[in-house]
Amino acid sequence: MAIVAKTGILGGGKVRTEDAVCKVRPAGEGWYSIPGRTSGDSGRVRYHGARDILEIERPGVSLSIQFRSELERTTFELDRTVYDVATMDFGHISIRERGRSVVEGRVTPSGVRLESVAPDLQPIERELAFGLALRSNELARIFRQADRVYPGTR
Repeated sequence: MAIVAKTGILGGGKVRTEDAVCKVRPAGEGWYSIPGRTSGDSGRVRYHGARDILEIERPGVSLSIQFRSELERTTFELDRTVYDVATMDFGHISIRERGRSVVEGRVTPSGVRLESVAPDLQPIERELAFGLALRSNELARIFRQADRVYPGTR
């Protein structure tokens, strides 16, 4: 089952998983609260657009993904495993671990749709999906802004 994350126009949004639809709420200082499967399993996510950093926190997990330019590798470490994050150019989302696909998905008009998430990343799938949705919206905003600055350059 796909994980679908949608950001709301006025903040917040929702994440749909196989077993639930979760309402995502702003939690202050740029954080968004994401309900877990149980009350003690909730997490939070924050994306810093200017620094291109995605932060995820949940019980037992705290990670930060510093997105890099196309010429550099974007990686993050979780449980002593290093994951490679491909660029989100052309709307494709891909995360790999030593050549093995662990996340595959695509950008949608209102967020992202993760078609597959490997078991090792399922504990953070909701936070990861919503964080990638926040990032995709920021990238779209930057492209729209560039179109206004340089009209007719297509």
